[in-house]
Amino acid sequence: NRLRRLRNLLRLLGNWLRRLCNLLRLLGNRLRRLRTLLRLLGNRLRRLRNLLRLLDNWLRLLGNLLRLLDNLLRLRNYLLRLLNHLLRLLNRLIFILLLILQLVSQFLYLFLYTQGFLGPQFSFCFLQFSLKFL
Repeated sequence: NRLRRLRNLLRLLGNWLRRLCNLLRLLGNRLRRLRTLLRLLGNRLRRLRNLLRLLDNWLRLLGNLLRLLDNLLRLRNYLLRLLNHLLRLLNRLIFILLLILQLVSQFLYLFLYTQGFLGPQFSFCFLQFSLKFL
């Protein structure tokens, strides 16, 4: 009777141990699946991090290009202002040269008129010529 009880206890113990082994095997399978999922998640996170770095690099490049464009536009505006000043200066210089030319032509007319080379019929033509420059 004792042996039967001992045998039943050992059988129950064996059943419990089998169940425990099955549970540990299932736990191991779940842990392996979890490890695989975590590895896949890590790969995806690495890819996402690389994509974010790539996006960051593209945005920096775009920022540098916009800064370059801004500098080029500033340079263009500066060159346009410089050209405007040079054109104004050239305009004044041409005006001064025309005034000098008019004065020289008036003195030449007076010289030729006083020396008797020109008659009174040229005075109206000269006046008309000198007024065109003003």
